[in-house]
Amino acid sequence: MDVIASGPEESADRLTECLAKACEEAGLKVTVIEPSTRLKVHVPYGSEHLNEVITLRPDPGEVLTWYWSWDEPAHPAPICPAHDVATAVRLIRHVVAAGATR
Repeated sequence: MDVIASGPEESADRLTECLAKACEEAGLKVTVIEPSTRLKVHVPYGSEHLNEVITLRPDPGEVLTWYWSWDEPAHPAPICPAHDVATAVRLIRHVVAAGATR
């Protein structure tokens, strides 16, 4: 499930479900905070402090995009467009696995 079809009919709930499933398949632990907008992701063998809250919202061009928790209006921190699940998982895993030991 690398890239999913995205269009006006694609719901935020479905996009969030797809990312959660892909993260779990990549060995990450996922907690859904808000079904259509927020996930908490971390490695199962890492510190609880090495987690990341991922948010789904439109970018300035109205494209649904995943954002890091450190996103703020003055310094946007997009991950990638929401339909690019493979890129999102790769980048999220890189961040949450940093410093984790097995």
